[in-house]
Amino acid sequence: MSQDTNNRGRLSITCEPQHSEAISHWIEQALNQTPVETQRPNTPIIQLDIYFETRLHADIALHALPDHLHLLHAETTELPAEAWTTFWQHHFRIENIGRQLRIVPHWETAPDHERHNLLINPGLSFGTGGHFTTRFCLEQLESTLEQQQPQSLIDAGTGSGILAITAHKLGIQTIDAFDNDPVATQQAQANAQLNQAPIQFRTADLLDPDLTLPPADLLCANILTGILLQAAPTLYRATRQRLILSGIREIEADAVAETFIQLGAREIMRDGNGEWCGIILDRDPPCT
Repeated sequence: MSQDTNNRGRLSITCEPQHSEAISHWIEQALNQTPVETQRPNTPIIQLDIYFETRLHADIALHALPDHLHLLHAETTELPAEAWTTFWQHHFRIENIGRQLRIVPHWETAPDHERHNLLINPGLSFGTGGHFTTRFCLEQLESTLEQQQPQSLIDAGTGSGILAITAHKLGIQTIDAFDNDPVATQQAQANAQLNQAPIQFRTADLLDPDLTLPPADLLCANILTGILLQAAPTLYRATRQRLILSGIREIEADAVAETFIQLGAREIMRDGNGEWCGIILDRDPPCT
């Protein structure tokens, strides 16, 4: 019997609370995935769930878990498409962000007043606005458009496409949005269609030496610190005015900021929630 291609794979890890951050950090660095963290009822045990396109992908990730992680248990399961939909309907709700934005799950009825509605089907991507890093980028994107009126955007590591779609709704017409995961770019393209946003997403690796990035006024990169550090010269060269960087652990923020400052950037502000951080940098002077 052929496998149902709509089914997903899930890797579930349990651990003690003091080890959850280190495990999550390894998952994000090694697997380029953001785990969903829950606490089991009536117990301090933490569960981390990571979702994949197929059960096979989840199995591969299971076997890649290193011995030094303090795991209580790890297993994979196949998740029917119906269960995946139910998961998101439980965890993803309408939410206002900033002064003008409203994130709306595609299965909800979008309110028709006061704010820009961003219709999102998360698929396998976790760019829904609920995570600090995505919220930071959305708020700073809105603020930058008020301060500098950028005409073009690069969205590096687009995920669900939420930043690029937001930029279009706020008036930016020239948008280059890409991700190294073809599943993410497919989902981002579907989200753009939901929002009637004429954006063409592409699959590209930021660390590819042959990558072409025509310079843009504004660059957003919500990706992991290791990639930000390696790609810093590429990102800086592609920025005319401002960089919005996130996906950064707070303990790594100084290293990221210093790397871009050495290239010629000027730090404008940073914000964090005790675990994650975002940084705003401007070119000084702006590149024309």
